Amino acid sequence: MPRLQSGVWKHFTPAIKNGRETVMCNYCTKTCTKNATKMQMHLDKCKEYSVATQQSPAPDGCSAASVPVPSFSSYLPSANPAGPFLIDSVDQRSQAYADEFLARAVYATSSSLSLTENIYWKRFFNVLRPAYCPPTREALSSHLLECEHDRVQNQVRDAIGKADSLTIMCSGFSHLKDNGTIVYVVATPEPLFYKCTKTKEPTNRGSFIVQELKGIINKVGAQKVFAVITDDCPEMAAARSQVEEVFPHISVIGCTAYGIQRLFEDLVAQPSMKVLCRRAEQVVRHVKECKVLEDTFNSWQSTKLRTNASDRTTLALPNSCDWTGVLKMFSSLLDGQSALQEMAISPNLTVEASVRATLQDSAFWKGLLSSHNLLQLVRNSTDQMKREGAVLSGVVDMFSQLRYHIGNSLLGSVLHSTEQKAVLASLDRCEELCVKPIHAAAYMLDPKYVGQQTLTGEQINSAYFVISTLSHHLNLDEGKVLASFARFSAKQGLWKGSGIWSSCQHVSAFTWWKGLCSSEPLSAVAAAILQIPPSTGVCESLRSRLCNVKTEGSLTADGLEKLVAVQANLNLLEPSDFEFMPLEREEEEKKVFFQSETQ
Repeated sequence: MPRLQSGVWKHFTPAIKNGRETVMCNYCTKTCTKNATKMQMHLDKCKEYSVATQQSPAPDGCSAASVPVPSFSSYLPSANPAGPFLIDSVDQRSQAYADEFLARAVYATSSSLSLTENIYWKRFFNVLRPAYCPPTREALSSHLLECEHDRVQNQVRDAIGKADSLTIMCSGFSHLKDNGTIVYVVATPEPLFYKCTKTKEPTNRGSFIVQELKGIINKVGAQKVFAVITDDCPEMAAARSQVEEVFPHISVIGCTAYGIQRLFEDLVAQPSMKVLCRRAEQVVRHVKECKVLEDTFNSWQSTKLRTNASDRTTLALPNSCDWTGVLKMFSSLLDGQSALQEMAISPNLTVEASVRATLQDSAFWKGLLSSHNLLQLVRNSTDQMKREGAVLSGVVDMFSQLRYHIGNSLLGSVLHSTEQKAVLASLDRCEELCVKPIHAAAYMLDPKYVGQQTLTGEQINSAYFVISTLSHHLNLDEGKVLASFARFSAKQGLWKGSGIWSSCQHVSAFTWWKGLCSSEPLSAVAAAILQIPPSTGVCESLRSRLCNVKTEGSLTADGLEKLVAVQANLNLLEPSDFEFMPLEREEEEKKVFFQSETQ
């Protein structure tokens, strides 16, 4: 049997013969069955194909691949209307050039590496460039990925080198005992994927963490690093002090989102909340395990309650892998409350007595609503800290809002007095963990919060210390910096007019200081602090992608890391002008071209 060539499909054009789908040879115009093996057998015997595909050396010694295409195809131009064929030719350099750009587009859009093997994409490439043979999945996962990764990493290093201030974010230390992946991101302020490591549980975790962080700080330039943000690994408390001892100007802080998650877990752990959760779970489990009840619940939402299909509720049970599972269960019950209460009083349905009593208990629904609102408030705070553009100054304001709502409006309707005290104590611990001197300094420097006094005297003094320390590190006159800070706080000098204050509502605090206040001595300190993110949310997102991206074909673990790094960074780094430069004049003959010829 003849050997099957990988690019056999590009030598044929789809055709219809006697109502059946066939293919027509682009060289002799004969038709044959749409079968790769038979198509290859035809090419092996086709004299026109043999003549047309003879390769001739190009000026630089490389060869050019030519594919005759019928000029009467409606989608191809013809320079010579009388000529039945066009000779489409792609030289090796142009092929490589096109492969590079196609690979980059595949990576940047997180497309499947098998995209070029799809028949519809093959037909598209054939229409666009008949002689161009797109790279295989193996090529996209090997040498093309290696080249693009090296190119993007060079851009990452350039961006880090040009940045005035850097923040290092890392997450995964808490999962080392599970052979977890540690992800490192360097914010410029754009959060660029720097590297990841996968290691077994080290003998001395604290020392391991310190050495990892010190190594990265020194490599990217310690003088430009102003903050390190980590997950809530227990050993990080000691590691932070060691890193700060070596680099006094660097603030090593914990992820705010992790701290708020602890508050959420403490709320759910309260006895009253546990009782409510058990009752709610009993209702959901009973309905889901009884097919008649589940079908009735789904049906009544559309028939009795006139609910649109897109708004219908699916009852959810808590998932041990999802820390917000309880909140999702509460939400599903509240969304389906009307249907569930209708089911509880229906004489035609057999509902367990305890479940029926729960569904008819107004205190249960009142507690469910209050608990849902309380947990949703905490969940929203976590999402706020992970959101793109979140900054340190927002942490102080967020805790102020949490304390107000939890203490004044929500706790009393959910928990008993002793439980309320326990939750408020948990809130205190969370704030102590999350709000550090660098957060206080960011809050005082953010123009949106000027005049709002929520910091304690101790926090204000700690903020002054941070500003003074960074002034010395940046070789600024501390006296002039603090004088500038005094004018800013008193709204004098540059900050006397109302226009400059209204402008801060339309741009980030970092941009405000860099753009409008760059003449002030305080500007460099403020800009460095106000671009520091409050959480390691981007690291968690990258860790999730590393775990969930399918290893297609021959993609190794190392290749997977490179693929995620390229995907993440390509969409943050602006394309350089070089990427769009046309081929040089002397290369014109090597460029992809159409040449019309008659056969």
